[in-house]
Parts: sequence; structure tokens; C-alpha cells
Amino acid sequence: MARRQSSQTMGGEEVREESGWRYPLLIFFFTLVLSGFVLFYYLGPSPDELAGDVPRPSLSDDAVVLSVGGLQFEVPANHTVFPKDRRPGARDTLALYAAWPRMDGYTTSRKQDFMENRPNSRRIDVLIEENNTPFDEKQRLEILYKQHTTSAGGVPAENGLTRYEFGKGSSLTPGAGYENRVMYTGTTEGGEEAVIFCYDYDDEELVPADCFRIYDVTEEVWVRYIFKEVYLPEWRRIDEAVKEFVGELRVEGEV
Repeated sequence: MARRQSSQTMGGEEVREESGWRYPLLIFFFTLVLSGFVLFYYLGPSPDELAGDVPRPSLSDDAVVLSVGGLQFEVPANHTVFPKDRRPGARDTLALYAAWPRMDGYTTSRKQDFMENRPNSRRIDVLIEENNTPFDEKQRLEILYKQHTTSAGGVPAENGLTRYEFGKGSSLTPGAGYENRVMYTGTTEGGEEAVIFCYDYDDEELVPADCFRIYDVTEEVWVRYIFKEVYLPEWRRIDEAVKEFVGELRVEGEV
């Protein structure tokens, strides 16, 4: 039983006796709180997880309205890469994905396609972003890209494409940042000139090669879609499917 606080008079002054349990209890509770903070720090969610910045798939098809560069999109949760994009509002970038060729959202039966970086993964990443350059796709090709290719006219390639390679940089003449990729141009089903980049890795078994195209939706918004190089022969069909997918998400009106 805990000893009660009592007092005595010594030399005309009152002396109080403190409970012997007081300080051990304070130390116990302090240690308990400190342990809780330590456990939360090491085992709890990280700041990125709390902010929804860590990829996590969703099976839900509940949709929210989001906006990028003034355009609105109604997006089902199972097409979103990050939890933060399952909350309505405006953002600079909206990261989505879909499974080729049906452009379905995440399902448990397609888990490997969405979660594993395999050379033949059917996952297509679709990033709707604010345009951070003053150029459209054609201008980017002529002003930014062709200036650094080894051959201005390119080389004819399969699947209706023209292939361009970039010069390798050195310590004396640094490259333009395109050295680890090749560029293709071709005409889409809609008659546009498309610019497609494919990464050229030294060990593609370790890092499966991706290809991507950036096309303009408006002057303020572009779409960057990424797919595995093994599907490059189907690039026209993929291009049409992505445009249809993004178009179906559009909501009339601007923010």
C-alpha cells in the first residue's frame, strides 16, 4: 500500500514527507510515452505515407474530381497510383495507371502487372501534368531534341517509325541529357507527328526498358504515358487507347 504524504515539525518548521511512489511513477509514465514515440518513429507511417505520396493500389472504383492546369478529371480510385490522388482538388501532376489493352484499373488478378517491373508488364503509366515549357510537341522535336541527334534525318525503323540516336557526352563536351535513350518519330492514327523516347540501358534484364510519349492536351497541360519497349510495335494502338482513356476521364468545364 502506498504511503500517504505526512508532515512533521522540526526546529519550528514543517517538513513534509513525499510519497515514495511519486518519482517512480513519473519515470514509468515518461518512459512509456518515450517508448511510444520511438515505436511510432520506427514502425509507424512515414511522413510521405501520411501525405499519401507512397504508391499504394486501390480496388475501389469510387471516383473523385481532380484538376490539373484548369482541366477537370473524374478518376476512379483503382486508376490512381498514390493515395493523395484519391482526394479531390487541384494538383500539378496526376499519376494514373491502366492495364493494356483494355485500360482496366487495378485488380488482384492483374497485381503482377501493376506491382512488378517486368519486361512484359502490361501496365501503362499515364501522367497528366502541367506543361513546364513554352513549346508544344512539334517545337520540342525541332528545337530541343533534333539539335542533339547524330543524324538530322534519322534512320528508317520498323512499325512506321524513324529512329534517332543522341551523341555521347564526355568530360570535355557534356551531353544534353538524352544519352541513355533513343528517339523515334512516327505518324499517329490521327495524323499527328509523335515523338517517342525509349531508354537504352546497358543491362535491360536488370532494368526493363520503358518507352514514353508526351502529347499536348492544351497549352497548359500535357500527358506523358509510359509503356514497356516490348509493346513498341503496338505504339499506334497504345497512343489511341491512352487518348481515349484520358478523354473519358475529362469533365466539362474548367476550374
